[in-house]
Amino acid sequence: MSHVSILRVFRAPIRAALVTAVLLSGLPSCSRPQPPVRAAPTDPVLLESQALQLQEKGDFAAAEPLFRQCLLERQRTLGPEHIDTLAAMNNLANLLHDRGDNDTAGQLHTECLEARSRTLGPDHPHTLGSLNNLGLVLRDKGDLAAAEMLYRRAWETMKNSAGPDDGDTLAMLNNLANVLSDQGQYAAAESLNRQLVESLDRTLGPEHPATLAGKGNLANLLLRKGDPWAAGSLYQTCLAIRERTQGKEHPETLLALNNLAAFHLETGNLVESERLYRLCAAARTKTLGAEHPETLSTTENLARVLRKSGSLSEAETLARSALTTRERILGDAHPDTLDNMATLAGILGDKGDAAAADVLYEKALDGLRQSLGTAHPTTLTVLYEYSLLKRSERLEQAARRLAYDLMAGARRTLPAGHPDRVKYEQHLESFR
Repeated sequence: MSHVSILRVFRAPIRAALVTAVLLSGLPSCSRPQPPVRAAPTDPVLLESQALQLQEKGDFAAAEPLFRQCLLERQRTLGPEHIDTLAAMNNLANLLHDRGDNDTAGQLHTECLEARSRTLGPDHPHTLGSLNNLGLVLRDKGDLAAAEMLYRRAWETMKNSAGPDDGDTLAMLNNLANVLSDQGQYAAAESLNRQLVESLDRTLGPEHPATLAGKGNLANLLLRKGDPWAAGSLYQTCLAIRERTQGKEHPETLLALNNLAAFHLETGNLVESERLYRLCAAARTKTLGAEHPETLSTTENLARVLRKSGSLSEAETLARSALTTRERILGDAHPDTLDNMATLAGILGDKGDAAAADVLYEKALDGLRQSLGTAHPTTLTVLYEYSLLKRSERLEQAARRLAYDLMAGARRTLPAGHPDRVKYEQHLESFR
């Protein structure tokens, strides 16, 4: 349940027929297909274009049937292993990943990867894109070792075939650095991040959006590894450049603003963190809409700051509002919904409503265990917070049981010496 919004990661290709460099700032740089003026409702190009627009707006529920229909049309007219059919399968898998259905997304990405390997070869850019996309799903499910293996294979292959400075190569390097950071391999992750930034600086220039995204990821890593002031300096620099070159309301500028607010939260400057989160929430509501996933993320982050500062009533209002919207748009089982549920549970626990907090924590944990697994970092964070609540209620046996579950999961996912694992070990030790 990280407060830092990790910068967008590479997930591509959207169009099998268009393989171009992908910016680290997120969405593939390949141009969106334009529908014919008089396209029929079942035209897969039109269906895909409409679905992609809905996905970018965060309307995943409306996008899914269009992606499914596009896939069916291409299977019917082109066959199951045509390059465009597999692109449609890839798109549907990405959308299901966005919706939190990682099991189905993983199955589709695996099927797409196998078909692309057969028809295009194991080293084709589309095959490597599927390899990378499957890694994203595995990372979100908490299978970090498997994700690292896929990212490393994709990066090494792309580096040898397209060159170390190719956009797709750098995007895969970005994802590999992120998963190494997730595992607490900070030295290795920092080395790759700095290699990434140096290459982007040299090839695109210091103010290119992709370069700024790489620097933002480096700042995230520095904050994680315990060098907050170096991270804060990078966050400030990136935000200032984005405001000047892209405008104060550009989505990437607002992401940089959100991350700077997270930096102030982590370093205890709650007043500045609250101010920046409020600015970000207002701007995202205006430009993206009140129900966009990024707007809801900032709303929840603001609730967390208010909880820390003791403004529990407003924190509860914001957390409830974000949760209600996520339940309606994403469903009860989406990891973001469950994470939000745990945030609200923590606020209610602080307000003294332990019974309501217990219900929400139990529901959140049950869902997270099913969707992400018992050893995923988000599941572990919720277990830790719930154990702390039980201990504050002097329910030592329940708190200890949660602490044992916490360490069982942490030992499977987090390497020895990882800061979170150390914290969890100390928590368990405190019961002895």
